[in-house]
Amino acid sequence: MIPLVRDRSTGAVPSAFRGNKPIERLVDLMKEVRDLLAAGEEVKLDFDSKWGVTKDQLLLETHQKCAYCEAPTSLVAYGDVEHYRPKSKYWWLAYVYDNYLASCQLCNQRFKSDLFEFAGPEMPGPAITATMSDADLQALAPTSIPEPLDLPAVGAFVTAHRDEDQLIPNPYIDDPATVFAWEALDGIGEVEAVPIPGDAASAAKVDAAERIYGINRLELKRHRYGKYRDYTVFRQVVQDTGTALPLRQTCFDLVESMKQPESAFSGMIRFFDDQMGPLAPP
Repeated sequence: MIPLVRDRSTGAVPSAFRGNKPIERLVDLMKEVRDLLAAGEEVKLDFDSKWGVTKDQLLLETHQKCAYCEAPTSLVAYGDVEHYRPKSKYWWLAYVYDNYLASCQLCNQRFKSDLFEFAGPEMPGPAITATMSDADLQALAPTSIPEPLDLPAVGAFVTAHRDEDQLIPNPYIDDPATVFAWEALDGIGEVEAVPIPGDAASAAKVDAAERIYGINRLELKRHRYGKYRDYTVFRQVVQDTGTALPLRQTCFDLVESMKQPESAFSGMIRFFDDQMGPLAPP
């Protein structure tokens, strides 16, 4: 996992997820919640799949990789628009652009699904009662979700996110390098995500990442090791002064490319690069 930056320009954020449209959708959801409460029924909602139009931009921002595991999504599947906070529990965030990221289908469907864990107080949703009028709901809706082009509103949403102290990082907000360390297991050809030594918060979050979206599933560990092995070989060639200079330069360039955002598992490579120290160009 690597840090991601959300493009908040009007050209990047689809019009369906800014301005009045998400507010209108939220009001409709609020009315459903109010009516279910009035009838004494369980609050369980159906959602219209409006978020598909965000996928291309989200994949652009994740460099065509899964925001969670950093495996390329477009090589073998279309990828998913993932609700970071699941819409089944955080229903008021169902149409909130800042709750979306791009993920692979394995992380999203096989593992995460509706799972979400946090250590702090739960992020509060809008306080709906059975006696609220439509006008009450209309007034409440704009204060309940962030407008993606309104930076103060986004800042308040980020603060609420951090107060909840979620156990799986959101790479648009949290720095994954403060959560994940990596361990190469040469004997079995795998690389595992592990906690930062002595960091209890990191240990809790790595444990959650294993359970909630399978950060250490076998196929990932093996693919990571392949990248790690290539990286270490390229470094050795660069440092071998007996090797021809053009080949050393090529391997140096390859090492640098493996740390770039578009490279698979670049967060892991950056970790090992920091551990091994600066690599001087040949």
